[in-house]
Amino acid sequence: MLPHHPSPALYLDYGADSQSCGSDDLEISERGMRFHSRWHFDIGTEVSVLLTHMDPRLGLSRMTLDGIVVWCEPLVGKSYESTLLFLELPDELRPSLREFSHTLAAG
Repeated sequence: MLPHHPSPALYLDYGADSQSCGSDDLEISERGMRFHSRWHFDIGTEVSVLLTHMDPRLGLSRMTLDGIVVWCEPLVGKSYESTLLFLELPDELRPSLREFSHTLAAG
């Protein structure tokens, strides 16, 4: 059974490496996402993101989004702040992404 509000996590290379995220480490909107991680990405790198979310009415929702890294700067310690701009967001994914973002902010 999945928890109602599981902790966000980032996975690199289909799960070859992963890390948990705190509430301030991840922000998602219809335009893109900002996240803190231990990984450095070159500007212009294309990244595919899989988001999963347990919708109370619809069950498990999965979204795959493609984006491009537009910002990646070191933070204190051995982590980076990265910003990913979504390339194309189909209209049918917008409501699910908004719900995911609201759930993330509430968690």
